[in-house]
Order: sequence, then structure tokens, then C-alpha cells
Amino acid sequence: MTTTSSRSKKRRSSTRSRGRGRRSRRSNLWVWVFLGVLVVLFGVLAFVSRSTGPAAEITEATASGEALPPLAQGGSDPAVGSDAPELTGQTLDGESMTIEPGDGTPKAIAFLAHWCPHCQREVPTVTQWVEDGGLPEGVELVGVTTGIDRNRPNFPPQDWLEREEWPAETMVDGNNTAAQAYGLTNYPYWVLVDGDGQVVLRWSGETTPQQLSERIGQLAE
Repeated sequence: MTTTSSRSKKRRSSTRSRGRGRRSRRSNLWVWVFLGVLVVLFGVLAFVSRSTGPAAEITEATASGEALPPLAQGGSDPAVGSDAPELTGQTLDGESMTIEPGDGTPKAIAFLAHWCPHCQREVPTVTQWVEDGGLPEGVELVGVTTGIDRNRPNFPPQDWLEREEWPAETMVDGNNTAAQAYGLTNYPYWVLVDGDGQVVLRWSGETTPQQLSERIGQLAE
């Protein structure tokens, strides 16, 4: 026969078991919530580090020499035959960099903006053209990332150019000084400079592989 005392003990034991079960489930829930918060926090920290760390630092360039006039649309270019300014700044990796016209090496200088859709199409075109052997021997391809804006798409430019495997050493023009010194008016923007440091050709807008070969080929003649 089950006594009243025995039934009471069983009920208390069952109640304690249910209580422990509920506490266990609550504890497990808080563990998962805590882990979720950690995952989100690490994600935010990684994003901030990627956007504000050394690789995303927006450094300024300097220019010496007389600035080129802005590129006009149509007609002859008054900058042709002029001495191109020397540029000093840092590369995408934070190393010191100088673009020194007149050092004996002809240069094709590409000015690119990370948010510009035309530049975004130009970069893979140029990259493939270089991989296919289009760049003439003895001609240096140089990049300048300019028009930089943290609030516009595809920032930072360092990550963009790395993803595209951009083949040229590139200067960061965080203050647009290099762009202004070379008379930039639209993106993408190109300036060809011969080995004596004189401007051979300037143009803006997207370029086909054939046009790249024809125009940059002038520097090797």
C-alpha cells in the first residue's frame, strides 16, 4: 500500500526534477545566446579592422613640378610635350613610392576611382591585357587610386584592386593631389609619359585591349 507520505515524496521529487530540467534548458539557452553575441562581436571587429587598419589607411600624395592643364574634350591636348609632375606617396601596402617621369622609363599611368563603374570594368580588362602580354617591353604600368570616399561603394580601393589581381604598383592619392596635378577630369583616366618625362597622350573613359595596344605601344617606338 502506498502511503500518503510516499506519494508526497514522489511529487516533491518529480517537481525537483522538472525544476532542474527547466533550469538546465535555460542555462543552455543563455549559453547559445552568449555564443551568438560573440560571433556577431567578432564579425564587427573584423569588419572594423579591415576598414580602418593599415591596409585601409588613406594616405596623401604630393606633387612637384608644374601641374598639367585639365584634359579638354575634343581638340588638341595642350599638355602633350609638357613635363609631367613628379608624384610622391605610398603604395597600397603602405610602402614609399615615387612616380618619377624622366627617369628613362616610359610610363602608362592609370588613375582609378574605386566607386566608378567604368573603372571597375577597366581594371579586369587591363589586367587580362597585361597577362596576355600586351604591355610593351620596357614600358612601366603605374596605377593611382584617387577620388577615394569611405561612404561610396567598393571601399577600400586596396581590397578591390587586390581582388582583381591588378598588376601595377599603385599610389594612394587620398587628397586628390596627384589627380589634379595631371589634369584629371573623368574616370578612368590615362596619361602616357615618355622616358624623358614628357606627356605623349592623355585620355579618359574605358579602353579596349586593342586601344591599349595601339596607344601604349607608342611609348615603345
